[in-house]
Amino acid sequence: MNPRITVTALLCLVAAPVVAHAQAQAHAQAPSQSTARVTVTGLAFDSLRGVPLANAFVTVAERSRSTTSDAKGRFTFDTLPPGTYTFAMQHAVFDSLGLSGATTRAVVTDGKALVTLALPSFATFWRAVCGGIPVAAADSGLVYGNVRDARKQSPVPQASVEVSWLDLVNLGTKQASNFTQRRWKNETQADAQGGYAVCGVPLQTPLQVRASYLANRTGTLDLTPSPDRVRRRDLMVAGMLPGDSALRGAIGGVVTDHDGMPVAGVRVIVDDQHETRTDIDGRFNLRAIPTGSRQLDFAAIGMSPVSNAVDVLVGDTAFVSATLRKVTNLEAMSITATGTRRRAALNFLERRKQGFGSYLDSTAIGARATLSAVFNGLPGIVVQSVSANGRRFNLFLPSTGEGQCLAMLLVDGIQQIDHEILSTLAPQDLAAVEVYQQRFTIPTELLNREIGCGVVAVWTKRAFR
Repeated sequence: MNPRITVTALLCLVAAPVVAHAQAQAHAQAPSQSTARVTVTGLAFDSLRGVPLANAFVTVAERSRSTTSDAKGRFTFDTLPPGTYTFAMQHAVFDSLGLSGATTRAVVTDGKALVTLALPSFATFWRAVCGGIPVAAADSGLVYGNVRDARKQSPVPQASVEVSWLDLVNLGTKQASNFTQRRWKNETQADAQGGYAVCGVPLQTPLQVRASYLANRTGTLDLTPSPDRVRRRDLMVAGMLPGDSALRGAIGGVVTDHDGMPVAGVRVIVDDQHETRTDIDGRFNLRAIPTGSRQLDFAAIGMSPVSNAVDVLVGDTAFVSATLRKVTNLEAMSITATGTRRRAALNFLERRKQGFGSYLDSTAIGARATLSAVFNGLPGIVVQSVSANGRRFNLFLPSTGEGQCLAMLLVDGIQQIDHEILSTLAPQDLAAVEVYQQRFTIPTELLNREIGCGVVAVWTKRAFR
């Protein structure tokens, strides 16, 4: 699907109904200085989400007055003389969509009429960029934005934009091996002003977006699952000449924890090709990075990974700051009764002798290039990727009923709330992996009453020292 409309035109179409409706109310009546003054009330509203907008900044142009909406989206201007006024609203939600705000003109008489300032509805956005295509179902939305070049930061007409996502598909049988991943793609081309829109993308599913023009390509950027039906992602390619793919810039920045303290040793990865680690002050520098939009991933053991999109300009250094939070874990399993790390290694060796599961030691793990390849080589495991670069994934095991279930994950004996922690690890970090496909095969020291599926136990080298 290739919408034949620019993002600039989208913004005009979004604003037009509001302005036209307001002009129909307006009269050639200037605010009077001598008439009785009234109190005007209004409502700031987000029509995309169907909720009031709290903390919206609202102004009256003719009086140079401003106020802020309350928690219910209400705002008030007192002592206004009757007349025709221009009310304008700004809010962070407009910034996220690349809109300047909402404006309406209203005639104030006795102050009883409510002034409404609203973000346009989903149907308005959809009609503006998707043309005659029927409005999507409630579980679908659209992604739009502009494509620019990193040399002149000018629009890139006819740039190709692709939005893709993965589904785990059941092939129709009960066997675990009959689940497969299917990647869906929706492609379009930017218009003459560099604007693009991709309509009909799923909600609550990780999306990946990238753009290209000739040999110039962005990195693959993750869009995390979101209930928002309209999302904006501007993209930047290296340039509009084939040789521009050789242009380089740099990325620098700092990584801190939730308390603002620097975090040392964080892996900083760009497009799965360039990597460094933060120093003792939490700072990092990456040089000779291809220009354009790139994805910057931050990963550290025991902390939730973070991804940031960054635009790298020619001969410039983009500054990025990231905040990592400690992973919240459940209580540790009782697997180290002696309290020594050496005991964890001995327990692993004992369980491997018993042979109820599948096992890999550091020698076998080190022979595999990626962590997903480590798990793909173990019987019964299905690796479901949730990012285009394969660093983030979930592990599924056969269920006692039909199909599969999400495996219980233990890292160094600690139950993990989600599998995203795996993206902080590399094969060289691991000492051992053990997998128990069914609950009845799980050793007692790894068993937990919350386990409804099998167990994947990952042991880092730190745990076995």
